[in-house]
Amino acid sequence: MGSGDTIVVETVSALGGEALRNHWIKNAHELDRQGRFAKYSRKQRAEVLRKGFLGQRPPDRALAIARQKVEEGYAHRTPKFNDEMRDHFGLVGEEVREALMLILDEVPPESYDPPAELEEPPGCPFLFRCKTLGAEVYFKFQVTGTAKKPRVLFWSCHPPIYR
Repeated sequence: MGSGDTIVVETVSALGGEALRNHWIKNAHELDRQGRFAKYSRKQRAEVLRKGFLGQRPPDRALAIARQKVEEGYAHRTPKFNDEMRDHFGLVGEEVREALMLILDEVPPESYDPPAELEEPPGCPFLFRCKTLGAEVYFKFQVTGTAKKPRVLFWSCHPPIYR
C-alpha cells in the first residue's frame, strides 16, 4: 500500500445515516430541556440543537478517525487518560493501547454525550457500557487538525460521575 492510500474505517452501529443524525438531534433537545447547554453561547446551542453534536466532525466520523490514528500509532494519550486507565481499570503501557483499540471498536456512535463544559475544539464524549473494561464508562477524545491531517488526543476514560 502506497503512502497516498487512504484507509477508511467505519464504526458499526445499530443506527446509521439519517437515523443516527436524528438520534443525536433528539438527544440534544432532551439534554437542552434538562439545562445541559446553559453555559453554551447562543451560537453553540443553536449548532448542537441543529446537528446534534458540536464541531466539524460527526461522532461516528470522529470515532473512525480515532480508530485509524490508533492503528497507525499516531494518536496521543494524555497523562490523565493513562492515569485513569491504571487507576480505574488496572491497565498500563501496551495494555492501554490494546484496550483502546477494542474500546474504539465497541463505542456506539449513538452514545455521544454532548459536553456541558466546552473546550476548543469540542471533545467527543461518549457514555456507554464497555465490554472490554466491564463497566459503564465516560470516554472522551478530541480530533483536531485538518481533514487531510487529523490529530487525535485521548482525554478521559473512567466510570461516569453523576451529579
